[in-house]
Amino acid sequence: MRVDDHLYDLELYSLAKSGDEHAFTMLYRRHWQSLFNGAYKRLQCKDQSQDIVQNIFIDFWERRNSVDVGNVQAYLHTAVRFQVFKHTARQPQNAQLLQTFEASLAAAGHADDAVLEEEIRTLLSLWIEALPFKRREIFLQHYFEGLSTAEIAARLNIAQKTVQNQLNTATIELRTKFDKILCIDLIALAIFFQ
Repeated sequence: MRVDDHLYDLELYSLAKSGDEHAFTMLYRRHWQSLFNGAYKRLQCKDQSQDIVQNIFIDFWERRNSVDVGNVQAYLHTAVRFQVFKHTARQPQNAQLLQTFEASLAAAGHADDAVLEEEIRTLLSLWIEALPFKRREIFLQHYFEGLSTAEIAARLNIAQKTVQNQLNTATIELRTKFDKILCIDLIALAIFFQ
């Protein structure tokens, strides 16, 4: 996605937040197909994939005033992943897959480790982009630049406790979301190698 696409999304999102249905429709049209493709790739069911994408946009509209989105595309794609996970986790036939995924992954070989690693890197990048601006800034400075909470607080001119709280919130959210995402990816790999 080009920078101007990202900025255009943010403009549309800002208008949609103020109740502009036309701007929301434009966002819908810009992202519907890629969201559907992401859901369909994992579910292989057109109706379920359409339902998931439709529900995400309904929720996005209903929560537009209570959610602060820094990257519309990342937010929507993350929502698709979680809805696919929830849908898959509800299926009784997946209980056995969850118990046997380790054996399936072991048989997959090292080439699939690289694919899984790349998928995790992509998910981490999307998750970071979807963080609120200040939390993302703190997270990146701490984990990617190696700054201490005191150094970040001084650099951003905020309380060290605020930095610690933001890092704690981000870490808990990351752990929770990646547990779910990794689980759905492992289910997909188990299905593929079954």
